[in-house]
Amino acid sequence: MAINNTRLTSTALTPVFTSSGQTAITVMYFCNHSSGSAIIDVYAVNNDDSSAGSLDNIILSQLEIAANDTYVMSAEKLILDNGDEIEVQVNTADAVTVTVSSIGI
Repeated sequence: MAINNTRLTSTALTPVFTSSGQTAITVMYFCNHSSGSAIIDVYAVNNDDSSAGSLDNIILSQLEIAANDTYVMSAEKLILDNGDEIEVQVNTADAVTVTVSSIGI
């Protein structure tokens, strides 16, 4: 099992996890460490998809995370193939850190 931590330092769409081989994401944490609310969009992007950051691959849309709070996405494992990515966009730079826990399958 492995964890990847990414601090979202800009409002640009940011890859937070790229699969190498087949990988199961077991949980994702979205921690808003700022004093104001933050809104995120999360995308699961296939490695051969040229539409990153589009409505074709969004999995969480306009999720508001309260100040100093954490949203945990752990309802089901998300299976990724080699090169697939999880990408996140936030409305406020330097407000959210994303932690992805995964395991190779």
